[in-house]
Amino acid sequence: QKMPNDKELRLVLAAQLADVGQADQGIADAKALLKGTPDDRVVYLALGQIYSRLRRWSDAEASLDQAEKLSDSPDEKREILFLRASYFERQKKYDAAEDLFKRLLAADPGNPTVLNYLGYMLADRGVRLEEALGYVKKAVEVDPHNGAFLDSLGWAYFKLGNYELAEENLRKAADKSRDDATILEHLGDLYQKTGRLKLAAAQWERALDSLNKTIAVEVEPADLARVQKKLESAKVRLAQQQPSPRKPQ
Repeated sequence: QKMPNDKELRLVLAAQLADVGQADQGIADAKALLKGTPDDRVVYLALGQIYSRLRRWSDAEASLDQAEKLSDSPDEKREILFLRASYFERQKKYDAAEDLFKRLLAADPGNPTVLNYLGYMLADRGVRLEEALGYVKKAVEVDPHNGAFLDSLGWAYFKLGNYELAEENLRKAADKSRDDATILEHLGDLYQKTGRLKLAAAQWERALDSLNKTIAVEVEPADLARVQKKLESAKVRLAQQQPSPRKPQ
């Protein structure tokens, strides 16, 4: 593994500043590394990532435009396309994201990261589930030990109502990535759906704990609110199920 050079280290530090609430300083530090040479590509990519984590989408896309002008090889161009698609997905511009993911698959049909992203994006919205399952299965074939891919597979099965295969794959995913809030939330949903509310509440509690430990820019507020709501509602229902201490059961 090669050691990061000075520029790479400074870009990492700039991103960390932005992550901890010093966005202007982080962006200024990154921009200070622009030299008007083809090497600026890595700086524009880093700026795109900083802006995307701050959800400043027009700035993020403008940075990608600059990086794209400096992208010569097919690999470099595909990297830009993938980032663009992921930005669209995070803004809920699903059709635009899907078009780009399909362009990537046309050029590289076995790319597991693209297959997984597209499959999960469809499955999570409950859209074209059999097609979604197909994409995710291919990703898992390429990388059978990837926790994120196993989570997508379990989630696609869950959405299809195949709870046995959903559980098998979500458990495997949880073993690979122990504190991943998304996987824990999915497991909780599965346990609730299959009548195991206490287990569900325990998973949602862990998911919430994981989200609360994550730095703010990485957490979508809607995700936090959703898990909180599930957990509170489960706790209320579990309390209602408790036998009253005064009446012999």
